[in-house]
Amino acid sequence: MQVRALLVEAGRELAAAGVPDALLEARVLAEYALGLNRVQLITEAARDVAQEAIVRMRAAVARRASGEPLAHITGQREFYGRPFRVTPHTLVPRPETELLVEESLQRLPRGGCFADWGTGSGCVGITLAAERPDCRGLLLDYSAEALSVARENACALDVATRLRLIRGDMLRPCLGGNRFDVICSNPPYIAPQEVLDVMPEVRRHEPAQALFSEDNGLRHIRALIAGAGPALKPGGWLLLEHGAGQGAAVREALAQGNFAAITTQHDLAGQERCSLGQKICLVTYQIN
Repeated sequence: MQVRALLVEAGRELAAAGVPDALLEARVLAEYALGLNRVQLITEAARDVAQEAIVRMRAAVARRASGEPLAHITGQREFYGRPFRVTPHTLVPRPETELLVEESLQRLPRGGCFADWGTGSGCVGITLAAERPDCRGLLLDYSAEALSVARENACALDVATRLRLIRGDMLRPCLGGNRFDVICSNPPYIAPQEVLDVMPEVRRHEPAQALFSEDNGLRHIRALIAGAGPALKPGGWLLLEHGAGQGAAVREALAQGNFAAITTQHDLAGQERCSLGQKICLVTYQIN
């Protein structure tokens, strides 16, 4: 069987299974299973495929057609232009989370220090370190398996020497006082009662502890707001990704946490996606 025919077969099977962008995903699986890059898939379309590669390709297509995430099959997902290893112990990085990175980069001073709470694959914190070689950071996650993945990604992208990875509970964050210029997080924010609204491949294959939060999806966000105040330097920033309908509640929680300059940024789909606030600088005056 030729490369072209195998791609057509894969695209049809994925489309029949209801996979969005079936042809695009067929090409990604072909790159993974056949060991060809995007150019070779075109220039070598008439090439015969070895039987073991056909078996490998069809197995990958069957996994995707059954609903397994593409990133779990290939073992990686691109984020902010870099490849990140992912496993079932981490969330699959999503394009909308790049907004959290962009907003954090704008507020991270030269030589600054940041923390990424609930780092998962490390895509946010590692990207900050890669984009800003002058800065150092701390990556925190409750999952030892996720931290192992994040450590691999940090080493692969050559930023490990500027990052410290620790295991910790997002609901009881304790990172010391006045240490960070920026704290950012993509925390669990889906309410448990909304589980059936989540895409089946996400709720079946991605870690529930990284998706769901009690108190209408706000328990982790409120804990982070409470813990960020003492950990931030005066004038430092807290940035939180959240659900499209949670902007008003997150802004209210930031205000109750004595943050200033509170605002919400929208993603490319026009949805409220990232809310942020600044730790108030207290100015004291000495009267002679």
